[in-house]
Amino acid sequence: MAPWLCCSSLSSARLRNNPALDATAVEEPLRFHSPVEVSTERYAREQTEIAGVTIPQGALVYGILSSANRDATQFEKADVLDLGRERNRHLAFGQGIHYCLGAPLARLGGLIALRKLLDRVPTLRLAVPESGLRWRKGLNLRGLEALPVTW
Repeated sequence: MAPWLCCSSLSSARLRNNPALDATAVEEPLRFHSPVEVSTERYAREQTEIAGVTIPQGALVYGILSSANRDATQFEKADVLDLGRERNRHLAFGQGIHYCLGAPLARLGGLIALRKLLDRVPTLRLAVPESGLRWRKGLNLRGLEALPVTW
């Protein structure tokens, strides 16, 4: 989704008139509306404790990436979409050996698409209230069923 469409026309104008925000405007939606909500399965190498809960060695665990991307200890105003957010170490592309190899290409595609949309369709906006958007049902991948827009 292009969450900046959900912002006010002032925000869209801010992006259109300030290309320096392009990179943060691509990263922030990845954090705020993570396309991958749950990591693939992992197994605890050794017994460990997290937040007072003991996880036995060999236990199946899943990382909830969408929750981690809204962690208030890691992100100031974590539940606010801030297209100018500077410190944005989100997990939308994973981390470590599980980091997405296609992340640089995805970012580049997002930058190009954002700039082209803002330049070519400056009045683009949602055709329905944000509350009317419907998300596909699923455990792992997040996405909209449709994105009705007008210009």
